[in-house]
Amino acid sequence: MTVIGFSSGVVGRDGNVDRLVKAILQKSGHEYEFVKLTDLRYSACKGCAQLCAAPQVCKLGDDLYPYYHKLKEADAVVIGSPVSFDTINGLTLSFLERFFGYRHIASAIKDKPFVLVIAAQRSTENAKKEFIRRIATVCQANVLEVVEYLSGVPPCLVCGRHSECRIGGLFRVHGEAALKMEITPELFRMWEDDPAVVSAVNVAAGKLRGLVQR
Repeated sequence: MTVIGFSSGVVGRDGNVDRLVKAILQKSGHEYEFVKLTDLRYSACKGCAQLCAAPQVCKLGDDLYPYYHKLKEADAVVIGSPVSFDTINGLTLSFLERFFGYRHIASAIKDKPFVLVIAAQRSTENAKKEFIRRIATVCQANVLEVVEYLSGVPPCLVCGRHSECRIGGLFRVHGEAALKMEITPELFRMWEDDPAVVSAVNVAAGKLRGLVQR
């Protein structure tokens, strides 16, 4: 049995989204592959239905091309996204748009088990609704579990300009104190230190472990 996992976590770091997806894959007990979407070059759906209708898989020949085939054949899928502008980020949205290739006559991934992972600074509510809508409603796949993590860590902690910014998340939370805040490693929270998230990861992985070969 094979599980494939995708993460659109931040570029160049093994951040919370990456580690959440990897942990679920590793704990699933199945053969798995981890794919970091930020390492790939690809576009959103281009509406070329005449290409994807017969094979029921996206035919655009960019870096994602082989992975849509692997996803179609996998027994289960894990997808992780950070939250940007109150929803799943653009890389994930473009990735999901091309699931249109699976949707001709009937969904080619109907009932396929999915685990969704979302990490945000303050709220995952809208991102969760959009994620589930695209996977469960549009594609008729089976969302086994949604793992959510609120880090409380805004991008301001790494942008280098927090001491002069009055519109970012750090300032909204801390006010004038943010302008003089010293950036220390302790400010960067990790999901592994949150018992509720650790439990959610174990529950999600357990549901994958309980799957049988299709």
